[in-house]
Amino acid sequence: MNDRANFIEESGLFFESMGLTRMSGRILGYLMVTDKEKVSFEEFTQVLQASKSSISTNLKALTGVMFIKTVTIPGDRKTYYELSPDICWSDILKKRTHDLKVMITLFKKGYHLRSNTKDQPSQWIENAISFYEWLLQEMGNLIEKWEKTIEKDKNKN
Repeated sequence: MNDRANFIEESGLFFESMGLTRMSGRILGYLMVTDKEKVSFEEFTQVLQASKSSISTNLKALTGVMFIKTVTIPGDRKTYYELSPDICWSDILKKRTHDLKVMITLFKKGYHLRSNTKDQPSQWIENAISFYEWLLQEMGNLIEKWEKTIEKDKNKN
């Protein structure tokens, strides 16, 4: 295998370890190393040697999280995909902060439904709530810092 093929597989394994599918990682990996700005659905199935359903499912997932976007070319009936050039990385983190708020609320609800709040599972829930509340605060600070950095960079240009 060549370096690009190894990178594609490495990307797949990494994203799989993060709870996504290996194919999602492979698709992203391929988009990062191909010299083409736009890749067709058919090319993904050929290059990644995967079924149409697997490619389709994972393209939808990656589009849903805004890592890639669909592109059409006038006069061409194919749909192409590219890394989202206009992605707002802080928006992705803002979505995660929303998810954390929901999770904290769920943990608190579960904790309050317990009849014994002195046992080990209750301690686990308390620790999780404490950690995720702290993380939520830190993520807010990071988003603010990032957005200030981006604004400074825009003003320089």
